[in-house]
Amino acid sequence: MSKKLLTCALLALCLVGATVTARPAAGAETVTLRVAIPADTPENKSAIEFELEKIKRFEAAYPGIKVVPVHYEYNPQTFAVAQAARSAPDVLLVWATEGRVMAEKGWLAPLDEYLKTWPKTSWINPDAFLPFKVNGRTYGIPYDGYVKHIMYNKKMFLEKNVPFPRLDWTWEEFIDAAVKLTDRAKGIAGFAPMTRGGEGGWMLTDWIYQAGGEVEEFRDGKWIAVFDSPEAIRGAQFAKDMKWKYNVLPANWSQGYMDVFNLFATEKAAMVPHGDFTVEWVINNFKWDPKDIGLAPMPKGEGPKGRQAGVQGGTFHVINGLAAPAVRDAAFKWLDFERWSDDGLESLKRDIEERRKTGTYMAMLKYPVLNPNVGYQKKEDELKAANPDVCVIWPADLRMYLPKTGHTEPPIEAQKLYGEVLAPVYQALLSDKNADPAELLKAAAAKFQKEVLDPLNK
Repeated sequence: MSKKLLTCALLALCLVGATVTARPAAGAETVTLRVAIPADTPENKSAIEFELEKIKRFEAAYPGIKVVPVHYEYNPQTFAVAQAARSAPDVLLVWATEGRVMAEKGWLAPLDEYLKTWPKTSWINPDAFLPFKVNGRTYGIPYDGYVKHIMYNKKMFLEKNVPFPRLDWTWEEFIDAAVKLTDRAKGIAGFAPMTRGGEGGWMLTDWIYQAGGEVEEFRDGKWIAVFDSPEAIRGAQFAKDMKWKYNVLPANWSQGYMDVFNLFATEKAAMVPHGDFTVEWVINNFKWDPKDIGLAPMPKGEGPKGRQAGVQGGTFHVINGLAAPAVRDAAFKWLDFERWSDDGLESLKRDIEERRKTGTYMAMLKYPVLNPNVGYQKKEDELKAANPDVCVIWPADLRMYLPKTGHTEPPIEAQKLYGEVLAPVYQALLSDKNADPAELLKAAAAKFQKEVLDPLNK
């Protein structure tokens, strides 16, 4: 047994052990609901305590439902094992990339009947549902989201007399800034991309999208790998040029997700790609003044189809497709409980007070799940604006503009695509000056088509 499989099997056994309470027999008054809460680690202590307190309030409101907390954070491998063992939680948070795969495997319960009568359905930005709309049915409720963008060091821009990025800036302006901000003598890179593991493919997808390319398309009833198009090749060439033509990347270009933020936080990279929460991590862990950090949309690619585009993803609450009908009903009650309500605002107030005590900031930039005119959203915005010592409010024009640049993640096996197919292409481009983007992408697209999409099409 491989190390990965052994780890998955052990985790599945742990899940079984954590959920020994059996489901009630048909007709029993009490329904047992297994709810995923954060992994049992020291850094999750406050989040776990919050969830346990919420469970107490929920059980008081719904005495016929017994909630069993399960320490579990989603990933595809462990979930597959847990489903096989029927030990996965009944309600959990999953990545936006997983909607189609999980729905087609029968692992998700459709939510359409609940959403028809749920008063809060109309509050949600319809586009926010898209990653979990599969074959005309909806399988998830958006929890939060992101649109990939650029985080930059304002101090470095000022020191080098480089203009801050415009909302509609271009590749040309991006590279011009990166060249001017690079300082080899001080070990400073103008830009530090994610290149290692799944993050590498995730990053390469941004450049492909910006050049006007796509990764997967549905044509004539079949899924087709299209990341060998002229536009995709142009995006890959741009990614390669950052090292070999412009020399703006770190000397050690092999960087994972948190690696690039360490480089940024220690002022060894002037710009990095950013999703949502990590700006908060930089501010709170490295004691940055939020005023020294800028955020900007991804730049517009060149060529006739060039566009501003950043991968749009996030997380969704889902109900396990293996759950019994009564458990599904209980799960939706859990999903609705205190969501976007006065109770939710009270929770936000408690979070603000806790952060004030610890001297930390709330600074994430999220994709707006709710429509801006929704009363709850207005109240939340007002509450944050009234606490500027704790809540970082990013410019309104940025918050309104950024969603327009979002491009949803590939719908079919995105994690496999990122980590096993596109990341090796990115790494080859940066490790070999003579690597041919067209040749690499053609081979990668053929491999993904044969191994993943063709079996699906059949």
